[in-house]
Amino acid sequence: MKLKLRKFAAVVGIWSCVAFAQTTLHTTTTLVVVPTLVQTSDKDLVYSLRAEDFVLTDNGVPQKVTLEEEAKRPLSLVVLMQTGGDARGQFPSYAHLDTMIAELLGEAPNEVSIVNFDSQPEAASPFTTNVAEWGYAIDHPDTGDQGAAIFDSLAYGLDLLQKRPAGNRRAILLLSQEHDVGSKTPLKEVVREVGETNTAIYSVTFSAEKTAAREAFKNPGPSNPPITVGNVTPPTVGTYPKGGDSGSPAELKAYFNLSEPLRLILGAMSKNTSAEVATLSGGEWSGFDNAQELTQDLGVLTNHLHNSYVLSFAPTSSVPGLHTIKVQLIHHPELLVSARSNYWASEPSIQR
Repeated sequence: MKLKLRKFAAVVGIWSCVAFAQTTLHTTTTLVVVPTLVQTSDKDLVYSLRAEDFVLTDNGVPQKVTLEEEAKRPLSLVVLMQTGGDARGQFPSYAHLDTMIAELLGEAPNEVSIVNFDSQPEAASPFTTNVAEWGYAIDHPDTGDQGAAIFDSLAYGLDLLQKRPAGNRRAILLLSQEHDVGSKTPLKEVVREVGETNTAIYSVTFSAEKTAAREAFKNPGPSNPPITVGNVTPPTVGTYPKGGDSGSPAELKAYFNLSEPLRLILGAMSKNTSAEVATLSGGEWSGFDNAQELTQDLGVLTNHLHNSYVLSFAPTSSVPGLHTIKVQLIHHPELLVSARSNYWASEPSIQR
């Protein structure tokens, strides 16, 4: 079953206009939302902190922080699910994924849209509060092509979220391999859109190389001509290579998929781009290799997503471009703090 694309139209942002002669200056009144996870050294969650416990700086300048209640901001979630490339080897891990997404989403008015992608975003479900509507399509995805356009799909998901109500929290769950294959969207553009839309990205990734190698062993076949690897003297008993007998040497032939070692080498050299984007946005990254590990990862993510502190602040600086955020607990240095590291301030637009 294919998910059908539905276009959304909504205006995002709160715009104020300042008139001077015949020139209108459009600026964005920004409220930066910073989901923040606090844990002990043993990875236990900490629940008892107040706004005054947090110190947040924007480009080194302290900001006035508000601590919001999670329930006051509905969650708009986009699930980007890779179905192309080596993802087909992970389809068994996707079984019952709809149930896991439902637990991650929580109750209405939280909403979710499911997007399949290969060399491009292929389909998106309308936003819904009931994941079960798309249960079969999620658990039984259609096989895509050879691509894994992660950056293009992130840009697509960010565009969907930008059209949701401005007051909603925004998040992307990326189920994919670790590195991008075939995107046309520059990474810088993704970083900018993540920063502008207050979106947290949570990456749960599999190794394309390990998945491909496992599939190759599962479905053996002579993908290349046989290679002579040496002569052996067969034992006096047992099964002999073709053309040999118990007393004479025979050629031992083996079949190798020559593309796999090259992919393993190149894959090891590539950065885990999915993890980097997640860390940049203040989200989290984890890896899985099978259905059990995926279930565990999403269970931990569900707990963290619904038990993070939601900090917000109105920046005192309107300088456009990338701003660096740092969140600390001055009076609790023993605690571990995870939060987004930046946001992007847009340049004012001028109309005459």
